[in-house]
Amino acid sequence: MQSDDVRKKLKTLQDDTESYVATLKELLYNQTNRPQCISYFTYALQLSHDTELESFCLGSLHIHNIGNQPLTNPTLHLHLSDKAPFTLNGKFVSNATALSSQLTNGWERINDRSEESAFHLKPIGKTSIQPGETLSFTNFQLTWSPSAFYAGSVTATLFSDQQPDGVDALNSININGSMTTGKEQ
Repeated sequence: MQSDDVRKKLKTLQDDTESYVATLKELLYNQTNRPQCISYFTYALQLSHDTELESFCLGSLHIHNIGNQPLTNPTLHLHLSDKAPFTLNGKFVSNATALSSQLTNGWERINDRSEESAFHLKPIGKTSIQPGETLSFTNFQLTWSPSAFYAGSVTATLFSDQQPDGVDALNSININGSMTTGKEQ
């Protein structure tokens, strides 16, 4: 009689465990089925301490799909802070032309050029980011001439069909400084 009780308890325990595992699998499946991505900046600075020379930042923005579904129709919105002294240059064209198809790893600017602090970009010839894949806007340059005081930042938001409200980059580029003439008494 005692062995039958043990068997029943073991069977109940096994059934409960299988139920818990099934529930966990379902929760994990639902969690990982959502598109997931991260984006972040990497950059290096060349700062001039001479007001006659230009300073610059060489940067890249990386978008990594950490989900298990493709991200389709990615667009990148870079924003320079108000009154930032920077000029942004990079591998992007302002409209789709024959030249744009020859631009390796290039991007197309899809907003009006008159918006000097906003850059809405889409990759040329790339409409999706596959799971585990990284797409980068590489080697863009921020240039500025140092003055008595300068400050500015660059932020980024990634939009896609799966992320219509956008996902902000994990970090931003923040640059500030001040110049002294060395002639102060």
